[in-house]
Amino acid sequence: MKNKIEQYKNYLVNQAKSNNTISSYVSDLNHFFTLHDEISRDSIIKYKEDISNLSSSSINRKLSAIKSFNEFLLMLGLIDNIKVIKRDFIKIQGKGNPTNITESQVLEFLDKVNNKYSLHRIRNIAIIYLIANTGIRREEITNLKLRNLDLINRKLKLIGKCNKERTVLLNDIAIEVIKDYLKIREKHKFASSQYIFLTERSEKLDKSTINYIFNSYSIDKDKVRPHSCRHSYASSMIENEMFTLPELQNQLGHSSISTTGIYCHAREDNIKKKINNYQIGVRVV
Repeated sequence: MKNKIEQYKNYLVNQAKSNNTISSYVSDLNHFFTLHDEISRDSIIKYKEDISNLSSSSINRKLSAIKSFNEFLLMLGLIDNIKVIKRDFIKIQGKGNPTNITESQVLEFLDKVNNKYSLHRIRNIAIIYLIANTGIRREEITNLKLRNLDLINRKLKLIGKCNKERTVLLNDIAIEVIKDYLKIREKHKFASSQYIFLTERSEKLDKSTINYIFNSYSIDKDKVRPHSCRHSYASSMIENEMFTLPELQNQLGHSSISTTGIYCHAREDNIKKKINNYQIGVRVV
């Protein structure tokens, strides 16, 4: 089966799946096949029992990996039908914004970024403010190229997931922090690089460096991370009626508008503010 999983991995690469997705699916498949020899209805049912201690989302993710591999084997004619069926998955009620990061927390975080000394302060401000003000992905930040930056028309051209191209619009503050960084960048030893964001040792920023940058500023229990900034951006755009859902879908680069809906569920702090606006009945003492 290892040989088939390797073929499946190559298939996912050719399908332009993200590295994270490929790694996750392969890991889940290896776990399944350490416990079961084949994909069958019996093995799926038993596997659900094996992993019943996991969260519903983790169980669904593992089942999705098996189902995808099942479909690959069916395509190759190595299995006769799909063994993972709809009722195997656990229905999960929406929990609102999955990050639990409020707009106030993001603003406090940005204040720390502005006021804390760092050797690469101007670059770090540009990266963090760009994510917070556009909602673009961490990996998209690392792949930004100078030729795709159009400050006059206030937009960025991005190559996102599955090599999909889209245009992201920039607000005043995003343009300001990029301009500040470009002034510094002109003197960098890798200034000839095609990529916008550089490090001392490389012509291109790595995703792990972005994680390090965020962690260096976020010391609170509820850390602000690149993806939570993306979620907060999405929620804020809808809560403040700045974007319609289709407009936000385009800005975030989602294939499905339902995915965009997940990103901008109502946040609990805003619900708490509004809950007393509707009250019915008179309390009799």
